[in-house]
Amino acid sequence: MKLQRSCRDVTRLVLAGEDRALGVGERLGIRLHMLVCRACPRFAAQVAVMREATARWRAYAEPEDAPADGTRRR
Repeated sequence: MKLQRSCRDVTRLVLAGEDRALGVGERLGIRLHMLVCRACPRFAAQVAVMREATARWRAYAEPEDAPADGTRRR
């Protein structure tokens, strides 16, 4: 278990955390790195903003009465 992470490792893990559940060692390594780094918490916050913006865009772009197959009615 690697606890001392580089910024490159942390940004990779933050992005991977969007697609899969991170392990305990990965999450701990990220938290420890975030305590000493100024840039990585900003990056994680930017990823969170993008996640929220994407979710809002999807909710706006896909009305509730839209067909499930993704086609649009005219």
